[in-house]
Amino acid sequence: MAEEKSDANPLEDAAANLSADLEGKRVDLKNSSVDGVQGGHVSMSDSAAKSVRAQALNMSESAAGFVSTKSLDMREAAIGFASSEQITVKSGNIGFLATGRLKAEELCTWLLVAGKVEGNVKATFSPLSALAMGAGFGLIVFLSRSFFTRNRGPQLNGPDSTEN
Repeated sequence: MAEEKSDANPLEDAAANLSADLEGKRVDLKNSSVDGVQGGHVSMSDSAAKSVRAQALNMSESAAGFVSTKSLDMREAAIGFASSEQITVKSGNIGFLATGRLKAEELCTWLLVAGKVEGNVKATFSPLSALAMGAGFGLIVFLSRSFFTRNRGPQLNGPDSTEN
């Protein structure tokens, strides 16, 4: 027998298994806007949510403010803050991202903290660059304070001066 080639997303099976582990239900959002979503497997299409908590999350042309999940699959989506064990991104933007494993075709992020990264990721700040920026800022503050305290010199008409 010939094997059938499937175009299905490989994360769908994983998401179904993770959904069974969670007591929550499967949630499908299409053309919706909600405050919060919680469930085993959440699927968002052309939707927006302030927060999403799920075992598995599929996002397509959607946006979310805060996402906490074990498995995230996103296509042409945007997230403010995401925390996930495993993330697969076809195309998207995530402001702050913390993950164990990231696989991305195209991802733009402001701050990325990840264990393993594969693919095309454009990060504004990595932990090392953020540390370097903080150290540079601290050095500038230290040098500017040193510079301004040296140039004050003695006060001529201060409270301790004596004039005849």
